[in-house]
Amino acid sequence: MSSDLSNCKDITLDFVIRDVDTEMQVVEDDIRSDLAKVGITVNTRSLTSAQYSDVAVLGGPSHVEYSAIVGLEPPLTRELLLSKIAEVQQVFDVQEIQTRWKEILNDVHQQALFLPLWGARVPYVLNRRLAGFTPGDQTWAFPVNTIRVVEGSKNVSIAPGGTGGLFKSVGPLNPHQYSPNEIFASDWVYEGLVSYGQDGEIVPSLATSWTTETISTGQRVTFELRPDVKFHDGSDWNCSVAVLNFDHVLSDIVRQRHQWYGVPQHLKSWTCNANGDLVLETSTPFYPLLQELTYIRPLRFASAEAFAQGFESHPDLHNACEPGKFGARWNHLEKNVTCLGLQHPSGTGPFKFVSREYLPGSNETIDAKVLFARNEDYWGLVPDIEFLEVRHFPDTDAVEAALKSGEVDMALGGGPLTPIQVQNLKFFHSDQFDVRHSGITQNAFLVFNTGKEPTNDIEVRRTIIHAVNKAAFVEKEFAGLEQPASQLLPLDAPFCNVDLNPKWNYDLEKATLLNCPEDDSLSGGAIAGIVIAAVVVIGLLAFVGKMIYSEKKGKPMFAPVEQVEKGEKA
Repeated sequence: MSSDLSNCKDITLDFVIRDVDTEMQVVEDDIRSDLAKVGITVNTRSLTSAQYSDVAVLGGPSHVEYSAIVGLEPPLTRELLLSKIAEVQQVFDVQEIQTRWKEILNDVHQQALFLPLWGARVPYVLNRRLAGFTPGDQTWAFPVNTIRVVEGSKNVSIAPGGTGGLFKSVGPLNPHQYSPNEIFASDWVYEGLVSYGQDGEIVPSLATSWTTETISTGQRVTFELRPDVKFHDGSDWNCSVAVLNFDHVLSDIVRQRHQWYGVPQHLKSWTCNANGDLVLETSTPFYPLLQELTYIRPLRFASAEAFAQGFESHPDLHNACEPGKFGARWNHLEKNVTCLGLQHPSGTGPFKFVSREYLPGSNETIDAKVLFARNEDYWGLVPDIEFLEVRHFPDTDAVEAALKSGEVDMALGGGPLTPIQVQNLKFFHSDQFDVRHSGITQNAFLVFNTGKEPTNDIEVRRTIIHAVNKAAFVEKEFAGLEQPASQLLPLDAPFCNVDLNPKWNYDLEKATLLNCPEDDSLSGGAIAGIVIAAVVVIGLLAFVGKMIYSEKKGKPMFAPVEQVEKGEKA
C-alpha cells in the first residue's frame, strides 16, 4: 500500500540508546528508515550509561520501564499493575500463579507499551583444544569450570563479553555491588546458598539442603550449610560468615540500593540456630525467595577476613560497599554509611583472583589482563584449567584476529564478536573452533514512554509497532543468530507460554492507516519529547522480570520452597 506522506500526522520521536549497546546501534538506522515510511521522524541520541540512566529513570526506581508505565490506558494504572504483581508473589499454588501471570501479561500486552524485537541467544566460540563446555542458563555467566583441556597448555585465555559490550574491567570484584563489577567474574569467584540449574532448577551450592515452614508473618526457611568449605584466603565458610554478609548487604541504609528485587523488601531476619544452620524469615509470604537467592549479585558471600574489620565490621561504620560505587542516584546513601569495600577478593568459587594489569593510559579504568587461578581446594569439581587469563581488546576485529592466531582461546558472550563474525567462524573455520549458542535467554525490545507526548497516545504506539520490519533487519544484521519476537518475554520463560493477541508484528498497511489516513485534516504539528528508550536487557520488565524471568529461563520459575534441593541472575 502506497501513501502520501502529506497526509501523515507530523510526529518526531527522540530515540534514546546507550553508546555501548552495539546491537541496538546496528539496527537503529533500520528502525529510523521504517518509521520514515509512515511520516515519523526519529532523532537518535546515543548516551553514556550514566546519561542514559538519568534520562530513562525520570525520578522513579532504577529501571526505565517503571517510568514508562505512568500513562496507562484506563482502567489499568501503574499502581494497579504493580499491586497485581505484588499480590501474585504471595501465592504458592502453581495453577493460581499461572492464572494470575497470564492476566498480568495480557494487561501489559494490550497497552502496547513495548516493541518486541528479537529473542537473544548468547554465542560462545572456543578453540577446539578445549572440550566439555556447556552453555550457561544465565546471560552473563560463563561456566568455564567444566572445560577440559585436551591439547596444549592448561593456561587458557579468554575474550569475554562485558555487560556493556566489549570487556573493559572486572571492577573491584565485590559481590555485593553492581557496575563496574562484571557478572561473569563474580560468578567464578563467589557463590551463594543456592545456584541456578538447568530449566530453572534450584541447585544446592553453599547450602546442601533447606526446609520451609509457615509462620505468622510469612515463611521461615532453614538452610543446612555445606561443611568443610574454605574461602580462597583459607578462612572457614560457616553461618557466622553468612550472617555478616547479610548484615552488610541488607542494612537499613544499603538495602535501599537493592530495592529492584524482592529479597530486600521481604526478608526481615537472618540468624544462626544451635546447629549452625542459617535461618531466614520473611515479613510476608514470598514465593520467589529461593529463586532470588540464586542471583549472582548482591547476595553472594565474601570471606569475613576480607571485610575491613573482620567479624567486627559494623554495617554502618565499616560496610563492605565500595566507596562511590552505589551509582549516581544512590550516592546520597554514603552520607549515612561508611563504605570501605573489601580488602581483597575472596570467595569460595572454582577460580580465585590472582592479579591484574591495567591498560596504560587508562587511569586504571581498563584491565589489559586479569589472571585467575583454579581453586585447588574447591569443594566441587576442581577445574581442569590451571590459569585463566581475561584479555581486553580494542574492537571485535582484534578479537577475531587473536582467535585465529591462537593468541586467545575463547570469545564468550555478546560483545567480543559481531554476529557476522560468529557465523563466519562457525561455517568457515569449524576445524579450528567450536561455536555454541545458548537458548533464548531474553528478548530485546523498545520501551515507549507513556508519560510523554506523543507516545502517551496508544494509537501512536501501535503505529510504531506495526511500521518496524524487524524480521528484515534481524536477518540482515544478525546473520540468522536471532529470531524476531512478537511478545515481551520468551515463551519458555516461567509462566510466559501464553498466546497473546493482537500480534505486535510488522504490518505497513495498518501502520499507514493509523498515521497517514487519506483525510489530511488529521495532520498536526511536530511533537517532540523523550518518547522511546531502547533497552536490551536481561529481556525483562524491571517489575515483571524480577519475578517471572530474573535474567533467566526455565520451567515454572519458583519451585515450592518445601522442595529440598530444587530451584536456580546484570
